[in-house]
Amino acid sequence: MEASSRYAVDGLSSIHSLSALKEGLRIQKSIPGLKKKVLRMLALNYAVFLLVSLILNGLFYFYFLNPLISWLFGTEGGFFASLGQWLLWMIQLTVAAVFAFISLRFSLELAGIWHQQLVSHVIRHYRQIPEVSQSFREWLSSLGSTIVDALKLCLLPLLLLFAGLVPVIGLLLVYLLESHLLGRDSMNVYLEEIQSGEEKEELKKKLRWISLKLGWFPMLMAFIPIVGWLMLPMLMVMIVIGFTSLLERARQ
Repeated sequence: MEASSRYAVDGLSSIHSLSALKEGLRIQKSIPGLKKKVLRMLALNYAVFLLVSLILNGLFYFYFLNPLISWLFGTEGGFFASLGQWLLWMIQLTVAAVFAFISLRFSLELAGIWHQQLVSHVIRHYRQIPEVSQSFREWLSSLGSTIVDALKLCLLPLLLLFAGLVPVIGLLLVYLLESHLLGRDSMNVYLEEIQSGEEKEELKKKLRWISLKLGWFPMLMAFIPIVGWLMLPMLMVMIVIGFTSLLERARQ
């Protein structure tokens, strides 16, 4: 069977973040052994995600943004002080969304091998492929290089902080660009499992516009303080395994 005929086009075009999320919630209950791996992945993701988010937001607010706004607009009350507070929270919300995205990408990269194991587990439910496995000791030994790779992934989201400062359309630019990156990360976990270069390139072409459709919902959650941020790691894991299952079903 040729690569171009492996995946049903109709099945791919109907994939989006909500359909992947729904499928992920379904299969983590129905595929034997998957739920235990999902819970382990979520525990690690949340630990890293919350720690990095708190550090970045705290440093930015207390050591940069709050002193800057207080210096520019004063703290004595009145119109300019009120305007300064409004600007402070608008900027902090945009920056916090970017930091949430950075923290999420950082946590996913650190836990990348376990993410790969989840995808491998789902694929093996549909067809035979080599099992992905790595011990905790092996993960620790590669932690240094993994952290460097994770930091590289965070450079572009940091540059998006400047896009967020563009009047009127800044917030929309940040949202769209980060939605694309988040969706692309979700797709790449599956693409890494494809051994055939021809099949991988064909699938990349078919999924060219799927990244935005996959990333819009979790990125929307990044703009909802506290509740949305806490939902992000769970949403990403469910979307990744759901996306994998939908692709495998389209492949049948």
